[in-house]
This record gives sequence, C-alpha cells and structure tokens, in this order.
Amino acid sequence: MGRKRRPCGFPHRPLVGGAGSLYDAVLASIRGIEMPDAPTRFDRVANWFDGLRKVLVALGVSVIVIIVVAAVVRELAAGGIAIDPVVVKASATPDVPTPELAAQQIARHLDRIQRAGVKEWRRVNVDDGTQTVDLQIPGAPLSLRSAARELVALFGVAPVTLRSALTRRNDQGAYSAVMSLAGDHGSTANCPAETVGGITEDTLDNIYECIALHAIADIDPKTAAAYTFQLERAQCTGLDAGVAPGAPDLQRVEQRINNRRERCSFSHTQNLIAKVMAGGNKADLRWVPYIYGEVHLARADALSDLQQQLSELDQAIGRFRDSQALTHNAPTAIAVLMNAILTKGIKIHQTTPALGWDDDPQSLLQTRLKMAEDTLAEAGKQLQELPTSRTASVDALVNRLEGLRIYRQWLIVAHRRTKSGDITVALGVPDELALLNGADKKYATAQAKIPASADDLMNWGNVSRARGEWKDAIAKYRAAADLDPSKSGPALNIAVTYLDWFERTTPADKVQLMVALGALSDYLAWISDGGPYVGLQTRVRKVLSGVGHGAAFDECLNRTLAQPGSTDPKIDHWKAAAAFKFCVDEAINRIAKEGLRTTDASR
Repeated sequence: MGRKRRPCGFPHRPLVGGAGSLYDAVLASIRGIEMPDAPTRFDRVANWFDGLRKVLVALGVSVIVIIVVAAVVRELAAGGIAIDPVVVKASATPDVPTPELAAQQIARHLDRIQRAGVKEWRRVNVDDGTQTVDLQIPGAPLSLRSAARELVALFGVAPVTLRSALTRRNDQGAYSAVMSLAGDHGSTANCPAETVGGITEDTLDNIYECIALHAIADIDPKTAAAYTFQLERAQCTGLDAGVAPGAPDLQRVEQRINNRRERCSFSHTQNLIAKVMAGGNKADLRWVPYIYGEVHLARADALSDLQQQLSELDQAIGRFRDSQALTHNAPTAIAVLMNAILTKGIKIHQTTPALGWDDDPQSLLQTRLKMAEDTLAEAGKQLQELPTSRTASVDALVNRLEGLRIYRQWLIVAHRRTKSGDITVALGVPDELALLNGADKKYATAQAKIPASADDLMNWGNVSRARGEWKDAIAKYRAAADLDPSKSGPALNIAVTYLDWFERTTPADKVQLMVALGALSDYLAWISDGGPYVGLQTRVRKVLSGVGHGAAFDECLNRTLAQPGSTDPKIDHWKAAAAFKFCVDEAINRIAKEGLRTTDASR
C-alpha cells in the first residue's frame, strides 16, 4: 500500500508551541485579528479615560464634602440671630416696606444696639437672609444652608430665629408689631405696647428698634443694658430744673428728689442688669459692676453740688475697681476706672476759680487744690501698678491717660503760679514746659501704637495749646472735629486758640484777630449750644479793648440783647448766640474798614 498523502496547504489542527505559535500568528494576521496579549490603542485610551473619571469623581466628592463641612462649621460658629422675612400686613399701602426690607432694618438696629457694648464683648451674629450665597438643586426642598442649619440643630447650637409681623394701624404712619424668638427662648413681645428703654413712639423706625431691642434683651441682656443706659443717660440732665430760687428748703429738696427719680433712675437699665444677674452667666456677671459704675458716673455729671458729685464719683470708682479685678485688667475696665479718678480730680479743681485766691493753707481754695492734686496722684499710682507686659491697645490707653493726668496736674501748678483759675499757657516757664513736654511725649507714644479718638485729639490739642504750639493745637482740634462733627468743643477750642495766639503776638496783627473772630462766628452759627457765653464774651471784650473796639462791642451786645426775642421758644433759645454772633461780625467789619482806611491814607 502506498503512503497516504496529506493535502496541500496548512495543517488542519494547529501545533502547540514551537512553530505552531508562529503559525497562529500568521493565521491571525491573515484573518485581520490581533492577539489578546497585545492591547490596542483604543483600549489604552479607554483605560486612561476610566482613570480620569475616577479621579474627577473623587475630586468632586471631596469638594462637596468640603463645602458641606464648611457650611456646617459656619453655622456652628455663627449662632446668633437669624431674621425671617417680616410678615407685613396692609401691604396694599404704597409706602409699606417689603418683608425683606423690614428684616434688613431690624438687622441694622441689632447692629447699632450691639455697638453700644464694649469692645471686649462678643457680638451676636445677625443674619437677615439677604447677603449669604446658598446652593440648591432646582426643585429640591432643602438648600445647602438650610440643610447645614438642620444638621447643627442636632447639636443644639442653631441660631435663634427672630420672627415678627408688622401692621399699619392708620394713615398717619402709626405702626405696631409682634415679635417672637423661636427656639429655646420662646419669648414674645409687642411693640410699642411693651417697651424697653422708654421707646414708646409708634413710628416705623422706632418699631424696628423696639423689635431689635427685645431680641437682644433676651439673647444678650448686658448689651441691651449698655444700649438702654445710653438712651436713659440722655434724659439724666437738669436735676435742678423747676426749683424756684426763693422756695423753702423742703420744697427745693422735694423737687430735686422728684427730678432724680424721673430723670436719673435708670430703671430700664437696672431691670436689664437684674436679668443679667438672674441668668448666672459668669462671663456676663463680671461686667455688671462696670454698667453700675457708668450709671453713677452719669449721675455725677448731672449733679451741680460738688459734695453730691464726689459721692457719686466715689461709688463709680468703687464699681470700676470691682470690674477691673473681675475682668483681669480689660482695656475698657482700665479706661473707665482711670477716667473716673481723673474726673474726680478735675471736678474738684473746676470749683476753685470761683473761690478767689487765698494764700491761707487752711482755706477752702487750698484744701480743694490739695484734694485735686492727691486725686491725680492716686490715678498716677494706679497706672504704675498696671502690668508692664500689655498689648499695644492697652499700652496706648495707659500712655494717653498718663498724658491727661500730667496736663491736669499742670493746670493746678499754673493756677498756683497765676493765682487765677483762668486758662493760661506755659510760655516762658521752663519747669512747666518740661512737664507739658512729658505729656506730649505720652500722647505721641500712644499715637504711634493706636490712632487717637476725637476726645484723645482734644486732650492732646490742649497740651499743644498750653505749650504755645498754636498751629499744632489747631490741627489737632480740626482732626477731632473731623472725627466727630457732632461735638462743639473742637470748634470752640479753635476759636479760643486763635485768640490766645493773637494776644501773645507782637506787634498786634489785626488780620490774625479777624481770623480768630471769624472762627468764633463760625462756632456760634454752626455748632454752639445757644449760650449764655459770659466767660467767652469777657474774653472777646478784653481782646477788642486792646485794639480800641471794646466799648463798641459792649454797646452792640447791650443793644441787641435788649431787643425782644422770638415768641417761638425753639427760636428764642438762640437769642444769646445770635446777639453774640451779630456783635462779633460787626466787630470784624469795623476792624476791616479801619484797615482799609489806613491803607488808603498811606497811598
């Protein structure tokens, strides 16, 4: 038999290994199929995109987690008050505010009330719902912010929600409102029926203030007490008003007692202090003596009798000492204590000019000068006992208080030198100039650390004026006026400084005198309190007499004041200021005409 021959072509069954692998590869290439262990370019791209997708997903999840955590942390840190849009009834009236606008106005009053507190107090965060960026999926019931708020509510630190409703009662702009604090407080109040701090008028702005004050009174009563104190302090004036000069002693005392109870009882402030004490919060309790000290200080300002003033000041000093100890030398506690001690020394000295000079060491004048010196020395001792390691703000405060103390000490020294209580300068007196230079350095050191306030600039300007640095004093007074345009003291001090400058300039410069009188005229027209101006008129009369116009000024003043005033009490209040300004302007015109005649004659 012959051997069976294989058909031509490739074998029917592939060999394993060896040449078979090459056979398979060739067969696959012929058929257009790649081998499984040789990945294609498409697979490589697919794998790259799959990895990128995983990275982006991880990154997106991380961003979402970060945003959620940030929202939760923000809600945890914020706390405070969240104001819901106000429910406004009678919305058809054109001038009724929108719910959002009303919420913003309540937030504005909440911020203003909190600014009455001292800088060491933590302010409550206020959210009126109009300035926060929020995220929400369209159609979803919860936003990111609301979800975060719900989450932090589980920890009991969600902000208190202030809800209120506003109603217009009539066409004269009278409003009423109800408010409540949702959450743990659960307090409600009506405005203006239930008032805090004497707010009784039902104008729209007063209603907003009433709502805000009730909310703060429940959340942070010490801040509400500080704000209410400011409101009631404005009423604590004129304790001798209504007392007839010739009335029997008993009737005069009765009237004064009545005035004190009505004007200086600070009843709303004391009620809020009682609320602080009932709350038992140790951080708030340590500030109770501070608020009571401020009450005694305000009463001292309202009283006219020195002994009664000193009694109130001593009580204020005692309270402020307690506050300083409890607050561990907080800057505000230091400031009010030193201010109270300095105020005591100043008030004692301010009573001495009217006593007249007396060289007898046992006289009332010398006794009071000694009391004033001892009080200022006590303030200096207190400043020396403060810790030497302190913040920039505390160090600036200490330096300014020391500068003020040195200046008041100089006033007593100058009083003894001149044997007069009139304000003078230290030009030509080296020892006194050295004392004032020390005060100036204290203020300069403080200014290098913390910029001066309006009151600080006023005190520093007084030091410059006492040193005869006229331009520097005027610059500081002007800066004080720019910082607080409501104060009349800077404008008055500018006019007085110009008068000082003229009096101590030789030969006499009438142009400079006209500048001084112009500054005085501006003060009388724009920011004076209506007078009377007995001491200032005496000063102007003396200056004008030196240039031959004193008699004309007297004649003008007597003639003008003799004229009948306005029947409107509001306008008649300015009679003294108007007469004074009229005669000052007349003096300026006379001096100007005199200068023109002199110029014409010289040609």
